[in-house]
Amino acid sequence: MIFSAALFVLAVLLIGGVMLLQAQRATVPVMRDVDVYAEQLRGLERDLAKGVLRDEEFAAMRAEIGRRMISAARASGHQPNPSAQDRGLWAFAGGSILACLLGVGLYSQIGAPSVPDSPIAERYAQSETLKVNRLAQETAEARAPAKDTATDPDYVQLVTELRAALEARPADIQGHELLAKAESRLGNFASAHQAQARVLELKGAEATADEWYAYAELLIMAADTYISREAETALREALRRDPNHKLALFRMGMYFDSIGRPDRTFGIWRKLLEAGPETAPYIPLIRRTITDLAQIAGVNYDPPAVKGPSAEDMQSAAEMSAEDRSAMIASMVTGLADRLATEGGPAPDWAQLIVAYGILGETESAREIFNEAVQVFASRPGDLEILQGAAQSAGIWP
Repeated sequence: MIFSAALFVLAVLLIGGVMLLQAQRATVPVMRDVDVYAEQLRGLERDLAKGVLRDEEFAAMRAEIGRRMISAARASGHQPNPSAQDRGLWAFAGGSILACLLGVGLYSQIGAPSVPDSPIAERYAQSETLKVNRLAQETAEARAPAKDTATDPDYVQLVTELRAALEARPADIQGHELLAKAESRLGNFASAHQAQARVLELKGAEATADEWYAYAELLIMAADTYISREAETALREALRRDPNHKLALFRMGMYFDSIGRPDRTFGIWRKLLEAGPETAPYIPLIRRTITDLAQIAGVNYDPPAVKGPSAEDMQSAAEMSAEDRSAMIASMVTGLADRLATEGGPAPDWAQLIVAYGILGETESAREIFNEAVQVFASRPGDLEILQGAAQSAGIWP
């Protein structure tokens, strides 16, 4: 970049010097063809002001028109008006040099002069390399830090008995579904995704998008939030069955960011943000990062304001009694809380519960769930970000 700027300065000096030398020898025409050139120069300045021309295009075209104007002046045989023409040329040369120097100075402050240029094609090639070299699940799990597992002896005994029972009944789909959830609650995510893989194997083509997403999530959690090749495949299987599966789309956005394609992440997360709902567990994280992603993607983007309830939502709620509204919300929150307490779940589910308690104004309950979730996901930075975003939405963090 700096080398290119130096070349531009040199070119401006050479062109300006030649033009100044020619100006001293040329005559100022009063003929109509020179008037046309003058009007063309004024038109160029208008185009530059409108943004139709880039600076380098303007400089090149102005130099060419100036050359023709000088030639026309020579042919006309009139004497020069050095004061006006010299001032204009000196202003052009000086302004061009000053603009270039200011650009170099600005780049040295906010750019990375020591980093070589990285064209889009090169960055895409690097992304493909990162994709091809993505770790396999087994390797990713081996590199993940050790996790603390549940120590409730009674629950551990129940899970042990369930494992033994399934050895005798390997085709029991419901049994393997239960085992996947139980292993997940214990923190045995490797065993959990193996059980979920068995569910997918038994169901075959009938496996749903939710089941494939559950498998992907267990793979990701077992690898300490790293999205391996197998996890990517599972996410794509979920999206093949349901292209609008929001949790799978959110994770795919994280995947693209990890392989150097934040532009793809922006495209996915922008749709999720605009689709809502605002209470979705991934929305806080998207809101915190979407502006930076837009800048990296080269898009001028203003995130939508936080949406309140729609007119239909307000009308439906208005038609319910206060007791019915409270009962409905409490039932939804209680159901989610009970499921997480008995079966566990991924970080987005915990985040959803935290946000729900915040909406209800039960900040103490939200804080308790947040603290518990932080302990569960302490070794997974990506999930902690989701939880912190939910806590921020609930007004209990930082």
